[in-house]
Amino acid sequence: MLLDTLRLLKLGMSNPVSRAIVRFGDRNRPGESSRLELALSSFALNESKGNSIDRAYSFLVKTVLAMGCQTFGSNVDSIREYLRDPVVRRAVATVLSSIGLYGVTQPQLLKAPFLVVWNLTNACNLRCRHCYQNAGKRLPDELSLREKLGVIRELADAGVVSIAFSGGEPLMSPDFFELAKAVRDHGMHVALATNGTLIKPETAKLLKKIDVCYVEVSLDAASPELHDTFRGLAGAHARSLEGIRSCVEEGIFTSIATTVTKHNLKEVRDLINLGRRMKVNRFIHFNFIPAGRGREIVQLDITPEEREELLKVIYEESKVVGMEVLSTAPQFGRIVAEQSRGESTAPTHFYAGNSGKWGLQDLARFIGGCGAGRLYCAIQPNGLVTPCVFMPNLVVGKLQTTRFAKIWRESRTLRELRNKNLLKSTCGRCDNRYVCGGCRARALGYLSDYLAPDVGCVRNSAEWENLRKELSASYLKAVE
Repeated sequence: MLLDTLRLLKLGMSNPVSRAIVRFGDRNRPGESSRLELALSSFALNESKGNSIDRAYSFLVKTVLAMGCQTFGSNVDSIREYLRDPVVRRAVATVLSSIGLYGVTQPQLLKAPFLVVWNLTNACNLRCRHCYQNAGKRLPDELSLREKLGVIRELADAGVVSIAFSGGEPLMSPDFFELAKAVRDHGMHVALATNGTLIKPETAKLLKKIDVCYVEVSLDAASPELHDTFRGLAGAHARSLEGIRSCVEEGIFTSIATTVTKHNLKEVRDLINLGRRMKVNRFIHFNFIPAGRGREIVQLDITPEEREELLKVIYEESKVVGMEVLSTAPQFGRIVAEQSRGESTAPTHFYAGNSGKWGLQDLARFIGGCGAGRLYCAIQPNGLVTPCVFMPNLVVGKLQTTRFAKIWRESRTLRELRNKNLLKSTCGRCDNRYVCGGCRARALGYLSDYLAPDVGCVRNSAEWENLRKELSASYLKAVE
């Protein structure tokens, strides 16, 4: 259904009249649904809301959608049912208004990010060796509750679809549950990225009650000893597993997330099998990024060849029915296309499956691989905005002084990240740059340039070898 809807949007919005209609309905109305969102709601729910202009506009949009379904062979009732979900309507409205504003682009430019990852607090009860945030103690200048609620209103007004609370450990913030409820009240999807150690059965019940949509628990190994060593707390593994079980039992969409290094590379299949036994919905592999405390363990990063083999394993496991198996590595899209001989594709970690007559190649180009500054961005505990949580020091704006929509629209750094033609060296010449483009956080972390090549890719093995020698020399000097 996602593909049918995207197909309808892309084809239906390719003419200037449709784009003009959408732009008229996308007038900013702070604190209220846009006229376009009202029209989509009217189409999905068969109801009429708003003033006479709103109702007339809704009738026009409903007519255009019905005609589009008929023209492109889509099932109007199925799309109407799909749009009953308010988060889906918000996502569709964001895509429509983005095409109305920018036209159909490759990858698609968006008027607002689909996802904002919000590091709610720097406080954490663990001391993970690979922590990009260098979390531990609460920062003295973290936003107040009033400021946080104001940020949620700004993100909703901008058209953001989903907010993922991360950290630190977001459950250590006394504001988390009130903020999560506020996100849902504003019609946005809410996700929680957590180490899982603070999720008791009663915590999971409360998460379910306020309708937290997705819980992602970090787990480094199937082996308790290996996990606890990397996390810096004895017993962390058992407590994380309890958190996972509690969420699964409450029917929350639950994921195991694993950052792969040499420390746990051989644990990946065991972790996937553990996820299946625990009946979680998803296993997701995260790239190691040399940021925060991660800069202290760069010697544990896997080689491009090891990453290539790992992504092939992820692809093979993704074909097993019952649990999604995905990766955040942008190269995953290339791996899936190569391994399936073009019969399947994966727009990074969003989905992997059959290409069909239309769709996933278009979806892959629509999403465009690494989404830093394009599909998503991050907010630090003190209100600083960065393109990605794995770029904690690349500040593009401050919410205390500038509205989020203005930062997203005008930041030079974000504009450069959206232009795949600016990528340098091998990434810039690669025929997969529109569906991959390399991890921009790794480029920044290793080469201090977010447009530089991603040295984690086998097509950049020469750069990796040169860098590895430099890193080894620096590490040995530091040890001495």
